[in-house]
Amino acid sequence: MATAHDDPRLTDRDGLARTLGEAARRAAAVLLAKRAARDARLKADGTPVCSADLAADAAAKQALAELLPGLPVISEESVEEIAPAEVFILLDPLDGTREFLASGDSYCVAIAAIRAGRPLAGAIAAPGIGRLWYGGDRSFVQALDADVTPHGAPRQVHVRAEPADGPRMLVSRFHGDTVSAGVTAALAKGDGAPVSSAVKFGLIASGEADLHVRGGTTMEWDIAAGDAILSAAGGVVLTLDGKVPRYGERGRDFRNPPFVAASCERLARLAIQKAETCRC
Repeated sequence: MATAHDDPRLTDRDGLARTLGEAARRAAAVLLAKRAARDARLKADGTPVCSADLAADAAAKQALAELLPGLPVISEESVEEIAPAEVFILLDPLDGTREFLASGDSYCVAIAAIRAGRPLAGAIAAPGIGRLWYGGDRSFVQALDADVTPHGAPRQVHVRAEPADGPRMLVSRFHGDTVSAGVTAALAKGDGAPVSSAVKFGLIASGEADLHVRGGTTMEWDIAAGDAILSAAGGVVLTLDGKVPRYGERGRDFRNPPFVAASCERLARLAIQKAETCRC
């Protein structure tokens, strides 16, 4: 087995992203098949889990073992089982469980490959809206049919120029916070559009929105894939203290600091300034 330094699978970041996209797509097909699942229970951290989470987790791990053998996988559903390595996978088999259980569409599978604390590549498969995003050196989106098979050719995506009349801001449908609300009121064109899960990163990467701020708690597997995709599309993800997020931080139980995802650094820095005002 090649080491992390000379593993050819890690050299072609776009190819790695496509591979992650295929694993995410296979897990997303399982989510769609389990669409009627309503057997939710609360985990120790108070977040819901249902049979669809667990089925997609198994499908994603099986696909990753086949497509990227030897890379450890840290999943939301088995976080204590695997320790971070120099290169590892972060997996959220169902990001947006509340959205899924409420029969909404903006839930997804999110998978990222991490090296030295930063994403090499990431993929987000959103079967409810029929889209697969993946990014390495560049970012792409591909349509998914109703059965989650790819439709047509992938299309490279890039963030859009900042609108002159203010950014379109995406807010969490189920996890609002005062910081996000304050930045929305200060900067956004109209009310923020409610969207669940890492789908928000894909929409910004595709030029359909401009800004998302999260002042509450998230986990690394919630944002790592989106960070990879948005960064490769020309956008930026920063913590609200202005730093680049780091992944594989077991000492903080894989929790993220509050963050901003934006189409450009200027907008991200402006949102950070407004967020600081909201927190005072």
